[in-house]
Amino acid sequence: MLFLLTLLVFCNQNAFSSIIRANNEETLSAAATTCSFDPFSGGSPAPLLLQETSFLYPSGAGIRNIVLNAKESVDFACPGGTLVLANTKSSSSVVTATCVSGTTFTINSQSYTWSQIQCSANPTSTVQLTGNSCEADGSEIEIGYSVATNRFIRTILICFNTTNESPLYTYYDLIPAIDQQITGTPRPSFSQGSGIFSMSSVNTYYTQAKQAVTVNELLGLPSDSTTYVNSKTNYFLARGHFTARADFFYASQQNSTFFYQNCNPQWQTFNGFNWEKVETDVRDYAANNNVHLQVYTGPYGVTTLPHETTGVAVPLYLYNSGNTKALPVPEIYWKVVYNPSNHLGVVLIGVNNPYKNATEIDKFCTDVSSSLSWLTWEKDNQARGFSWACEVADFRKTVNHFPEFKVTGLLK
Repeated sequence: MLFLLTLLVFCNQNAFSSIIRANNEETLSAAATTCSFDPFSGGSPAPLLLQETSFLYPSGAGIRNIVLNAKESVDFACPGGTLVLANTKSSSSVVTATCVSGTTFTINSQSYTWSQIQCSANPTSTVQLTGNSCEADGSEIEIGYSVATNRFIRTILICFNTTNESPLYTYYDLIPAIDQQITGTPRPSFSQGSGIFSMSSVNTYYTQAKQAVTVNELLGLPSDSTTYVNSKTNYFLARGHFTARADFFYASQQNSTFFYQNCNPQWQTFNGFNWEKVETDVRDYAANNNVHLQVYTGPYGVTTLPHETTGVAVPLYLYNSGNTKALPVPEIYWKVVYNPSNHLGVVLIGVNNPYKNATEIDKFCTDVSSSLSWLTWEKDNQARGFSWACEVADFRKTVNHFPEFKVTGLLK
């Protein structure tokens, strides 16, 4: 009997050891047949990591590494420059690489590690008209990267009103791994591209000196008045992103947000406080819930201030020439946040005028922000921007110049 028990124990131990060995071998085999690399630890400037017309991303929140199967392909692209491979500048702006294992790829039959692959210059982003119309009076614009003929890698889609030279909305996809985004990269200057704005230098009208003169002229104030625009405080009009720099994972994508087609004049008191809270809270929601979100952001209305002598409410624009006005200062900024996997959505709204008190604000849709525990704004702070949240359907009763999609409930 003792002999049989000993034999059974011996057999079970051997079987268990075989299972452990098999599992270890399977794990080692899987590791040997995949590529896994930190996209921010390679050469600099880094190339775009692409498959077809999309950027390559980590698989989910909390994950930074990019993982590819052995023999899986990825395109490395350097629009505006060329690839530099192992310190040797190539003549190609885009190459197809094949995963070998770890951080090793083959390019044109040669092996390179991820750290040996970089661009000769920072990838150059482009803003262009698509030729499509959008909403009632908009022209469709896209921002992104022209990688090859008929291959454009989009970061932001914009519906743009060419009459008042302002977006109706911008659109981008927010990924769960946004919590692993690159940070601390240099901030580029804004650009206006070509063939979209009628004015030769949009930047001129955003400078604090010029905006003060324009606003004061509209309001019947001396040109040097600091009654409303004061560059020594936060009471000036900033270049307020619609799709924010920090909404993207890669430095190249972040840089592509710096086009004037993606901004409007935004009071800095609002820009740096409640609206920044909105942007951060939406990114945190995507990461904390490990979900992809679709995000539309836009302006509504033109804000006003009283004329110095008549007291009449005067709409504010940064471009004011005769009867032509453009670059409006929005009354509100809004952001539609939508989860396409469960059809839940919400609209976050902020008032872009630190001089208007609560009685002057038209909350045109019912505030449901008390149901959203993930919001951290100071919604009743006048200087930082009165804010509220609405159901998408309720918001559409007033603001309907963005695409239709199925919504079944509130994004809580």
